[in-house]
Amino acid sequence: MTDPVLVLRLASPMQSWGVRAAFADYRDSTDHPTRSGVLGLLACALGHPRGADPGDLNQLDLTIRIDKPGTPMEDFHTVGGQSTTEVVPSADGGTRRGAILTRRAYLADAAFTVVLTGPTALLHKASDALDQPTYTPFLGRRACPPAAPYNLGIHPGGVSTALATAPLDRTTPAGKTTVTVDTITTVAHDDPTATHTLNDNPHGRRRFSQRTLARVALTLPADLCVGNDASERYERLHNYRYNHTN
Repeated sequence: MTDPVLVLRLASPMQSWGVRAAFADYRDSTDHPTRSGVLGLLACALGHPRGADPGDLNQLDLTIRIDKPGTPMEDFHTVGGQSTTEVVPSADGGTRRGAILTRRAYLADAAFTVVLTGPTALLHKASDALDQPTYTPFLGRRACPPAAPYNLGIHPGGVSTALATAPLDRTTPAGKTTVTVDTITTVAHDDPTATHTLNDNPHGRRRFSQRTLARVALTLPADLCVGNDASERYERLHNYRYNHTN
């Protein structure tokens, strides 16, 4: 029998999945959730202190289905009082000292289905915590809370079944019976299907190691799409969780 999986829906007006640990004038974002970011979301729900070692959460692996890739965007920030050399424009046409200028990358209107695998007891513990989180979960940055519902529960059948049956958070394409999405999986460093690497395996505060990934296209029935109607979308996501949870 295939081990159960925990399915998450990560959707929000904005989310950001950076892979550069050090603070810099540009804060990047990948085009899909990182392992460190997803484990951080679970750590928030479980009440782990900020910067703590992931502990038993490192037993979890994840597969990502890119339901809606979203649109890259950047936001302009100033961080005041941290520099004696940087300056910013002032309202009178001059400059003001003591601020750092930063740009931060986000994904706007993106949606992902994340399938987590690992010890069954740990998956249930994480799912329970997501329903009653200690700290507010966020999608990469604290300014990016997830849209509800984000916990789609524990499901039987393994990763392949979850990828093929979880509601697809996008508009149904006109005149088409199928849709094609990308999936991201962890693979061995010498796997011939590998497509890219990320420095997103967390080892405590601002310490990470590299992970090898494969991006593979997956064709799904178009009737998995939940459309734009908020009520219908919520009902289908709710039914998926509670009609299939073991």
